[in-house]
Amino acid sequence: MSTLLALPRATFLIYRLHIGMILGSRRSLAAIGLAVVPPLLAFLASNFAPDNRGATMIYLIVGTFVLIQFVVPMLSVAMGVGVVADEAESRTITFPFTRPIPRASLFLGRWLAAVTAILTLIAASGVLSALAVRVGDRGAPPSNEVIEKLVFAAMVGGVVYSLGSAVIGVLAKRGLIFALGYVFAVEALLANVPGSSQKLTVQYHLRSMFVDQEGKLWKSLEEVFPISLLDPDVAFTKMMIASAVLLVFGCIAVTRKQFVLAS
Repeated sequence: MSTLLALPRATFLIYRLHIGMILGSRRSLAAIGLAVVPPLLAFLASNFAPDNRGATMIYLIVGTFVLIQFVVPMLSVAMGVGVVADEAESRTITFPFTRPIPRASLFLGRWLAAVTAILTLIAASGVLSALAVRVGDRGAPPSNEVIEKLVFAAMVGGVVYSLGSAVIGVLAKRGLIFALGYVFAVEALLANVPGSSQKLTVQYHLRSMFVDQEGKLWKSLEEVFPISLLDPDVAFTKMMIASAVLLVFGCIAVTRKQFVLAS
């Protein structure tokens, strides 16, 4: 019981410490640069693209194939995989573990700090992309409903990918390589080839959350999503279940793993 009572307090203390470290790190500058890519591409496409696509379609293309499929996984892996791995690599992992705090609080506190930064950057990137397409003369801008759905799906992706990366960072010595290999080899391949294999990916569930298959706004993207998508609520529920499983598994893994520091 004492461990359960100590967990929230220790988690908050570690969260507060780690969020400050993130804000002052070089990794955060790289993450900001990555988050700027979708708004920049949206601005360039809306002002200089030779075709006559409207502002909403440009936003959907940039949001789907740049923000959700590239920036979200890359940002989540870069900041998520080091949740515990950074402590091990810097040889400071033994310091919190020799204190009378639950081991799981290290995983929880550091992941919460990382995901706070990740979600802030994802939301800012999605909103700025919507503002960027308004600059060009491309017709009606994306509606608030379209923006909210796409940004929300991207943020859910940030939660899932960062948790998965954090767990990989606990289990694997070179977690960054494994995490990048999964999201940009396995996940990217399965999510973009025709067939039911798409259903095995996080991307499929994120698309299901924001693509309204009955809405006119999404009709021109039908060829990209050749299989039927899930109901948005079902897709969201599955992502939350996956996140909960990863969170529990990560806490258990940190609690039970013996961290051996190389000499």
